Amino acid sequence: MPPKQQPKDKKKIVEDKTFGLKNKNRSAKVGKYVETVKNQAAQAGQSRKDMLDKEREKQAIIDRKRAEQAKKDELVDLFKPIQVQQKVPFGVNPKTVLCAFFKAGTCTKGDKCKFSHDPNVERKTAKRDLYTDNRDEEKKN
Repeated sequence: MPPKQQPKDKKKIVEDKTFGLKNKNRSAKVGKYVETVKNQAAQAGQSRKDMLDKEREKQAIIDRKRAEQAKKDELVDLFKPIQVQQKVPFGVNPKTVLCAFFKAGTCTKGDKCKFSHDPNVERKTAKRDLYTDNRDEEKKN
């Protein structure tokens, strides 16, 4: 007895396998079954080698994208600006000056930085001197 010959047309295969099902378009369970039959029919002609080749191509594309991203990250790291220490006049507390690199978002020192990382520091006024007598100035005004 010769082996059965399957129809070449995929639509014909799906029609044959779903023949007699009630509510093909309305029932959720039957709809899922019809979808699986369609997927099986679509993949029936493909060999295992074709599927593996497609997977390899997808993986190669993903690997290329990762390599490009790594290359971009490396270039960004290489061309970072060099941090030159800020100059502060003698007698001024550096914690009263906002870190220029923090302001730009590139300070890498964190808590070890001798400059302030508080954005409100620029808005604060100068501290009053406790060692001088300000009463003379108040009487003049």
